[in-house]
Amino acid sequence: MALSMSDTIDICKKYIDDANLEELQRFSFSLLEYRYDWPYLFQKVYLHACLKKRADMAEWLHTQMYSKLDPIQQIALRQVFPYGKHLLTK
Repeated sequence: MALSMSDTIDICKKYIDDANLEELQRFSFSLLEYRYDWPYLFQKVYLHACLKKRADMAEWLHTQMYSKLDPIQQIALRQVFPYGKHLLTK
């Protein structure tokens, strides 16, 4: 059974707060079979990684998870990357 969107985001944020990239990766890949609002989930988790200065996690999300979104979703999310870079350098 799939977790609620809120619970899923909270779990991802906990892994980011704990700097646990391996668990974030494992958990994220286990979610791929469920129907979530992936652009919303990606945006929340990616920006949290940037806000917490976890560049390795933000990079992994950008290179691995972003590529799994369909092209329309990728276009809709493009603006999140400049803001994420701003948060990482702030």
